[in-house]
Amino acid sequence: PAAATWRGPDVTPTGATVLASLSPEQRANSVFPVDDLEWRKWNNIHRWTRQGVSFKEMSEAQRTRAFALLQAALSAKGLQKTRDIMRLNETIAQMTQRLDEYGEGLYHLTVMGEPSDTSPWGWQLDGHHLVINYFILRDQVVMTPTFMGSEPVHAAAGKYAGTTVMQDEQNKGLAL
Repeated sequence: PAAATWRGPDVTPTGATVLASLSPEQRANSVFPVDDLEWRKWNNIHRWTRQGVSFKEMSEAQRTRAFALLQAALSAKGLQKTRDIMRLNETIAQMTQRLDEYGEGLYHLTVMGEPSDTSPWGWQLDGHHLVINYFILRDQVVMTPTFMGSEPVHAAAGKYAGTTVMQDEQNKGLAL
């Protein structure tokens, strides 16, 4: 895949801020060498054992920093879709009462390498119906593989009632 030449101005410093906020135990479970096979260990299955620190395990300050990393790295539309997929995973948790399998906080963040303006590094967000791999080398970004889906695609009730995702994609697919 072709590499993009744009990235948010705060991706590297924000990545460093996220890492600085982690406890030694969280860091040991979340940081891998940039060439580690951990990049390949992602899965859509909700019962999959994941590496990294989950948003559920994070403190409020750590979550704020993690979402700041996503904001620096993704477009506004990409960030909104990411957040809405996470919110709809909370909706399925409420619907099924399977809180150990589904939930807004059951997305894990790993970092490969150390955030740097000159050396390769990246991060991975991994959870049910949402996987983002984000690799950075100087001014180039490769954001693949990326997987986005949702179950459900609309919250009719509950904490996130009215949240809807993937309708543009669905409509384009149906039109095709």
